[in-house]
Amino acid sequence: MVEYILGNYLVESGKITTEQLKQTLVKQDSVRVKLGLIAVEEGMMTLEQTNEVNRLQALMDKRFGDIAISKGYLTDEQIGKLLKKQGNNYLTFIQSLVDCEHVAMEDIDELINDFRLANGYSNSELDALKSDEVDRIVPLFIPDAGRQFTEIIATTIRTLIRLIDRHTYIGVAEMVDMFPATDQVSQALRGENGIIDCFSEGDGALLNICSVFGQEDFPQLDLDALDAAGEFLNCINGLYASSRSRQGDFVELMPPDYEDVTEKAKSIICKIPIFIGDHSFYFTVAELV
Repeated sequence: MVEYILGNYLVESGKITTEQLKQTLVKQDSVRVKLGLIAVEEGMMTLEQTNEVNRLQALMDKRFGDIAISKGYLTDEQIGKLLKKQGNNYLTFIQSLVDCEHVAMEDIDELINDFRLANGYSNSELDALKSDEVDRIVPLFIPDAGRQFTEIIATTIRTLIRLIDRHTYIGVAEMVDMFPATDQVSQALRGENGIIDCFSEGDGALLNICSVFGQEDFPQLDLDALDAAGEFLNCINGLYASSRSRQGDFVELMPPDYEDVTEKAKSIICKIPIFIGDHSFYFTVAELV
């Protein structure tokens, strides 16, 4: 998720082109993050020290970690921690940017700081993004008035990444009085703290979800396609309801339907744009009347 959030900023700010972002994302699928990059990111080594180790690697048949240990830059324990971070999406994205020569390694810190300032993130919020952990990232995109819906939104994002497309990421949510969308499917969860949530089309992502989850190539968002979307929404809400029940808060899932979420919303609606690659759809959620 973080690769798209950061990558779109780099395109919008003119740091890289759209084509370069696409190249970087393709490269990211096969990249393995170098220990030197992780060591610098974690503050365990300086860029100068990693460059020195890289030069020594060119002269001797030894691993980066072995040379860093022999130079006294890292310990065995630190190497172990670095190895566990090699699959982090933020780091693989940065490594891909550098490998594709779209950004120089020495410019990374400045770019990331510009990104932080442009979005008004604190250092801890930036760390949350770098972790690429859904539960830590989602609150950064939800206004205070919608924070009560963080768990269901995070469940939605996680399930999309797991079952539909790993190239899923969240946009900035907003609170609205009404959302009379077409091409939508909603579901009510009744209980003491009941909610109603809804999928509605943006520019093609919902149709893609229908086809992937329904295992059928739907040509348009007709009732058959929306039935598949309803089944997927029911899957997400089932996971959420199970989590709520473990907390002693029981809700009952009503059958999915095609009613406007505005009709059953008790208060203002949290409207969240969700992107899958280059396409989007909306997930909306509100307290149930």
